[in-house]
Amino acid sequence: MLTKRRVVSVVVTMFSILILFSFSGVFVAAAQEYPTRPIKLIVPFSPGGVADLTWRAMTDAMGKVLGQPVVIENKPGGGGSLGYTTVASSKPDGYTVGHVPLGSFINNYLIYDVSYNPRKDFSFIGGVARYAESIVVKTDSPWKTWDEFVEHSKKHPNEVKIGFSGAASSNTIAAKWIEKQLGLKWRQVIFPGDAEGITALLGGHIDAFPGAGPQNMLVKDGRARMLLALTVDPIPGFPNVPTFKKVFGKDTMNASGLMGPAGIPAPILAKLEKAVQEGTKDPGFLKAMDLMNMTPIWRNGKEFSQDVNASFMSFQESLKDLNMLKKK
Repeated sequence: MLTKRRVVSVVVTMFSILILFSFSGVFVAAAQEYPTRPIKLIVPFSPGGVADLTWRAMTDAMGKVLGQPVVIENKPGGGGSLGYTTVASSKPDGYTVGHVPLGSFINNYLIYDVSYNPRKDFSFIGGVARYAESIVVKTDSPWKTWDEFVEHSKKHPNEVKIGFSGAASSNTIAAKWIEKQLGLKWRQVIFPGDAEGITALLGGHIDAFPGAGPQNMLVKDGRARMLLALTVDPIPGFPNVPTFKKVFGKDTMNASGLMGPAGIPAPILAKLEKAVQEGTKDPGFLKAMDLMNMTPIWRNGKEFSQDVNASFMSFQESLKDLNMLKKK
């Protein structure tokens, strides 16, 4: 015979199971209907930079697959950290996603006290492009080659002004590593994004500016000269420009992808992944990649997550060499 306490326990258990199944049904239905409203894509840098241009070329194609518009929201600040934190703290329902460049995304965490963990707080959706980063100067600058630029920097310490898009981007860290290896002393100027740095370069306020897309576009239209490719292989169209690998014998890689907060249901992640994959085939996206000399790729969520982990170890090693790792 059941005691009163036992009856109450059974009733509570059955009620809990009913609630669980009810919520499960709600989640399944929501995933099946997703999306029912526009999706916000956080770009953690200013408009006009490589990240902004990459995803603006992708959103139309994604929207066609998803049946809802994908709307860019630029959220610069903290070298990208403000945007990454916004994504991490968003509701995991698939309506807020964000651009992730491996460099600043990981380096900010390794250098500063930020409120996100790149290996725990995100759902990775896919990788779409490899950056063709380089160091460029104005066409009318006195330096025609990388060797000339280095020689001048050695003879004139603290005179050459080099701009950086954020304090922890991959090209920033690469340039600082070069500075240490060659015993140079550059005057460093930090900008919130590529657009501001490009304006400063063309206005003669800085002497050089490392970066990807917009910098390469300046070279193509004759307003800048590429001195060094921060890549393993030569950048397409610039076979005679020395590479980071050739000059220093060290690998370097930065890639662009999409992520959301941790906990996005698998069916919603699958829909987002499919939309991004289709976007990498879109003619508009491929044209933008060609203009910026970037290499379009497709890495699914699992593969891109592996890229994040591999890059974490690589950047950690470089930052340790520069004595830039945050104190634990």
